[in-house]
Amino acid sequence: MHLDSLIVLGYRFAVWAAPRLPQRFGFWLFARLGDLAYLLSADGRANYQKNLRHVLGENYSQAKAKRITRKAYQNSLKNYFDLFRGHALNEAQVYAQLESVEGLEHLDNAIALGKGIAGGSAHFGNFNMFVHLTAVHLHKKHEVVVPVERLKPDAVHEIVTRQRAAQGIELVPADAAGRVLLKKLRAGAILGLAIDLDPTRTGPIVNFFGAPAQLPDGAAVLAIKFNVPLILAFNRRLENNKCAVVIEPPLELERTGDLQKDSRAAVEKIVARMEHWIRNEPEQWILFSPVWQEDTNKDVQ
Repeated sequence: MHLDSLIVLGYRFAVWAAPRLPQRFGFWLFARLGDLAYLLSADGRANYQKNLRHVLGENYSQAKAKRITRKAYQNSLKNYFDLFRGHALNEAQVYAQLESVEGLEHLDNAIALGKGIAGGSAHFGNFNMFVHLTAVHLHKKHEVVVPVERLKPDAVHEIVTRQRAAQGIELVPADAAGRVLLKKLRAGAILGLAIDLDPTRTGPIVNFFGAPAQLPDGAAVLAIKFNVPLILAFNRRLENNKCAVVIEPPLELERTGDLQKDSRAAVEKIVARMEHWIRNEPEQWILFSPVWQEDTNKDVQ
């Protein structure tokens, strides 16, 4: 059987099986799959530890890096468990996954302005929970739109798109998202945008944990250009596998008329918030691609 067909069958099986697993066993099982991924993913481990060197700085040690990296792989696979079963969760079950939620008033106040919202989050904790919570909290009265890289094979992308639609979340392929996002924002939608990875390599190079890194500016540009709030949210996965969500107050943005200058200043403010969260709990940062300029073509020693 062709590899793509096997991937699609595996994904369909996971979507069918995950909601039927006892929750506690499911998290244990996917954590063990995370252990396996940690052992098998040499490139991913290397990339993650490149990133850790910047985050930990002088506190970096090989033993500490191995412990954090393994935990990150476990958290990443637990996120897949939540993804596979998310379409089957009702509103009460979504809230049952939350240990705490801070800052919903910031979201409600922004919506009350009658504009769209540029929402930003890093690959931190169970990062999908922010958009999932937003869709549930708003009872699908406002569109929640998330640009994503096109998954391969196409059948998997279609399955994930249907799953998210069942949760009240519209996925838009990133390679065709420009006009769609503008249209949705003008119609009052809430955009869920990544703030820590720039696959397009078009964002500004800014100082991140003391070294230059190219980071996305989509959330900043949209918020400034269309005069809508820019709200960041961070979500930690706790040891009991519940989530602690913090929705921060809208960032104070400069709007001088110089979009490039103002958006760069906004990205620098975003960076400061990311540094705060990642520094405190680096194992929650689940990003296995090199972020910093000096690491793009450099192996971990």
